[in-house]
Formats: sequence, structure tokens, C-alpha cells
Amino acid sequence: MRVSAIFIIVLIAICDARKLKLRHLAKPDDRQSKPGACRDPPDLKEQLAEWLSEAAEGNTAEDWIQPSENDEDWSSSPPSGNSLCDAPLDTSTTSNVMQRSLCPWTWRVSYDDAREPKMLSEASCLCRRSRGTSGSYCMPIKRDTPILKRTRCNSDTGYFEYTRAKVPTTVGCHSVLPRTQRATYMSSSKKNHDDVVV
Repeated sequence: MRVSAIFIIVLIAICDARKLKLRHLAKPDDRQSKPGACRDPPDLKEQLAEWLSEAAEGNTAEDWIQPSENDEDWSSSPPSGNSLCDAPLDTSTTSNVMQRSLCPWTWRVSYDDAREPKMLSEASCLCRRSRGTSGSYCMPIKRDTPILKRTRCNSDTGYFEYTRAKVPTTVGCHSVLPRTQRATYMSSSKKNHDDVVV
């Protein structure tokens, strides 16, 4: 009798513990329930749409960024054993864009919780040298993408504040010829050295 009473008490304690655990899991996020906790403003999507619209209207050549040879996409080595870079170009009617591209790319996603949009897709060049026999190099094509950047929490309203900004984003890869240096005239290479013209 005593054993069965102890068993029932233990069983009730286990059931209560499980209910308490389930209640704990179902609780809303503490950050949202605390007074003064910040959240995104309800019109954040409208703010972003307005900024994108204004940025598109004022689209200028300055929005396209000239990548340098020190660009991280330029200097980073392509993944080892990338068969696409070594494969011959396929221009058949059944080929896809990547099979015909001189500079193939892949997509990667960057995530930033303090940015709107939080996720941005970026191109990443797969090959350092262009495919084919042109002797060209693959360079990233970059442009400034309009975003909203979270700056602070306004404790009076309970909403985060965002400012307009632009971030450089790689949108593709293109094949470019290497820079060449012009030959200098012979007269500019003359030097005076101890009264001797060389």
C-alpha cells in the first residue's frame, strides 16, 4: 500500500513537472513581454519600399562600383577542384547559362538581423580566369544596394529606429582583359648621371 502511494506521488510530481516545462516553452519571448523591449516598427516594409523607389529613380553611374584588383572576390581563390572552370564552353542548344558563361558564378546569402531586408543574395565568382582562350580575368560586378540599417531603440515608442544606407553588393561576374601599360617615349627615359646622358 505504501509503495503504491509513493508511486502515485512520484507520478503526479512527474506530470506536474512536464506541464510546467510545456508552459515554460509556450511562454512568449521574454524580450517581447518586458516593458521597454523594442521591436520593428509596423511600417518598416513601407519605409523600405519608399527608399527602394527613391533610390531607383535617382539611379546613376555612381551606384555601380568599380572593383579593384584587391577586391576580396577578385583575390580569393576559387574552390579547389572546380570542374566548371576547367571544362570547355558548351554552346549547344541544350546548354544552360552557366555552361556558356566565360565567368560562372554561384549565389550566397548574407544575413544581418539589424538590416532590412535581413537577407541579401550576392553573386560569388567561381573562376579567377575566364574560360576559353581570351586570356581574360573574371571580375565581380558590384553596385550599391539600398537598405535600412537599425540604429537604436526608441524607449518612448518601443520601436527600433532605422536609417537609410547603401551596401556594396556583388550582382554578377564579367570577363575583363588585363590592363596594359603604354610604352614610354625614348626621350623620357634619358637620365643625367655625372654629366653623361644615358
